[in-house]
Amino acid sequence: MLRKLTLLGIVFAAALQVWGAEPVAVRNGPAVGTKGAASQPILVPLPPKLPVIVQAAPVKDAPAGEVNFLAMGDWGQGTADQRKVAETLAVYSQKIGKIQCLLTAGDNFYVRMPLGVADPAWRTIFEDMYDAKRMTYPWFASLGNHDFEFGKAPIEIQYAREHPESRWKLPARWYRLDVMANGSEKPVASVLMLDSNQQVATNEEWEAQKAWMDQQLGSIPPGTWTICCSHHPPFTNGDHGDNGKLQVDWGPILKKHNVDVYVAGHDHDLQHLEIPGWTQSFLLVGGGGGRIRPMLIDKRGPFSRMIYGFAHFTITPEKLLVHYVGENLEDLHTFERTKAGKVTIISTTSSDKATDKKLKTIQGIEGNKKSGDD
Repeated sequence: MLRKLTLLGIVFAAALQVWGAEPVAVRNGPAVGTKGAASQPILVPLPPKLPVIVQAAPVKDAPAGEVNFLAMGDWGQGTADQRKVAETLAVYSQKIGKIQCLLTAGDNFYVRMPLGVADPAWRTIFEDMYDAKRMTYPWFASLGNHDFEFGKAPIEIQYAREHPESRWKLPARWYRLDVMANGSEKPVASVLMLDSNQQVATNEEWEAQKAWMDQQLGSIPPGTWTICCSHHPPFTNGDHGDNGKLQVDWGPILKKHNVDVYVAGHDHDLQHLEIPGWTQSFLLVGGGGGRIRPMLIDKRGPFSRMIYGFAHFTITPEKLLVHYVGENLEDLHTFERTKAGKVTIISTTSSDKATDKKLKTIQGIEGNKKSGDD
């Protein structure tokens, strides 16, 4: 059996040697994020040999110098809540009409994919879920902890390679996305799509990504907006709590290069946080369909709510505008940020008060736990 699994890993690795990427590694151990799971091989793509840089092309007839994209995480469960957010996305996208792409903040698929790139989940949870006639733009993905369960991470990368016609785009575990505008030769915004799943990374991989972040942020043309997008947030008012590892390991890089915005998911809610001592705006967009949970903190803001929805970015060389949209198309929170770092709240709704329930209860550890709660 072990020999068969090893041979399967070799064949799968050979299939991934495209776009300058390393083969996948075969590791034995429990599936990430599961408790008491039987030991099984986990296929994890290694870092690319060369920096992977892709572009989001401008939309025809969009204003010169302006880019527009959406951001959403924690969605791939196939639930009624996901379907409702998907319909709202479709209606909103058709209304706006100039969306170039969507950034996913991970936890793209909570379900198993036993058939790999041919699994029906690709149609039911992504391709058919998000109406291609009303949402024609590409989805640039990052990986969440649930995407590393049961070998799904390399499947998600391989699907993008085998189906270039799909809106699904995931060239590597981490890569750079340059968002282009009409009339501009350089990107208006450069987004580092990162893999924050330190729990599955080797020390070599983690250090390689840090070095890549430093190199890429240092090579972005002056005046370009810089954004980092990953699954785990350095700061959050939600039930998972702040991530000290990201603050310590990635924080100095963010500060060195004056990164403008950090986008994440993991907590199933929507948040905009301005943290003392940090010049970055920290945004959570985990309202894509995973069961929403209450806040643990209400003393930081300016905005945090347990609600389904997503964020819309409108960016010009001078200003960045973020508009949070709820599952019923309601305007939840809008703010503007200048390149100098001045943040102005244009409109907002009341943030949620901190819950008085025990952490184990709201995370589902006590009581009835639902699939995809973590």
